[in-house]
Amino acid sequence: MSRVVIAGAGALGQSLATRLQATHEVRLAKADLTTVHETEVAFAGAQTVVMLARTNGPVAKLSRAAPADLDLLLADSVARAAKLVGVKHLVHFACGDDDARVPLLERAGVPLSVLRGGGPDPVELLAAMVNSGPGAKSMTTPAWTGPARAAKEPTHLNCSVQRYVRPAGWSALDFARAYFTWLPSDVPTVKTVERAGAFTIDIAGVRALVLRHVPGRSSDDLAWLEVSNGALVRRGGGLGRFEFRVLLDQVTVVASLVGYESALPFPLYRFTQAAMHERVMRHFGAWLETQP
Repeated sequence: MSRVVIAGAGALGQSLATRLQATHEVRLAKADLTTVHETEVAFAGAQTVVMLARTNGPVAKLSRAAPADLDLLLADSVARAAKLVGVKHLVHFACGDDDARVPLLERAGVPLSVLRGGGPDPVELLAAMVNSGPGAKSMTTPAWTGPARAAKEPTHLNCSVQRYVRPAGWSALDFARAYFTWLPSDVPTVKTVERAGAFTIDIAGVRALVLRHVPGRSSDDLAWLEVSNGALVRRGGGLGRFEFRVLLDQVTVVASLVGYESALPFPLYRFTQAAMHERVMRHFGAWLETQP
């Protein structure tokens, strides 16, 4: 009896789990799949991972993230985690022939079976791929006309995601340092300092944010900065993260601010600090395009 983890806890994932449980040890990955670390923990011990998770609705009370960008982040986490924990077979339910997640999943170096379309009953087709093991052939069927595949991923208070093109040779930490060095040039009242593994942002002389680099969750491709302190951090709130990640294609970089809770009342935050962050990240992208 092999272990199967289903990444995506929506109705389709639950139906597939029910279909497979007689012949496999099955569990749903109820984890934040935007993070590599949590995805690794969810996949531990799995021989097969079925990738169903996709962004069909808001993942946060305030979401400034294109679904396609979030989907790439999910796929990158799944691919990295599958490779690290030694998964033997990936099964993916794709969205048409041009699903951008497929090339990222292929870079995991794990045998990949892709179902495109889904036909009238994707559960049976996915189950057959799982049962056939790493030798299962990919297939294309008529488009599935069933209910939307809602992804039951954790809902955050805040989620902001931007996608950039990587300047040649830059690591994820290079991106983080470039961002904090560039920031004062875009917002004159801001001063940034890097000291002892932490980046501080002062606004008009006030220590607004402290972001601590977490080496244990970082790598050359991932700079994980924990929003740990500052006047603009809500006391008693969850620890948000500001992450720069070079995706497995080595061309795309995703910057994500997830789970951060501002000290400002939410309506005020939405139209001031959050709007400013979106503008700044857009300007940062324009600046990156000028870099060699």
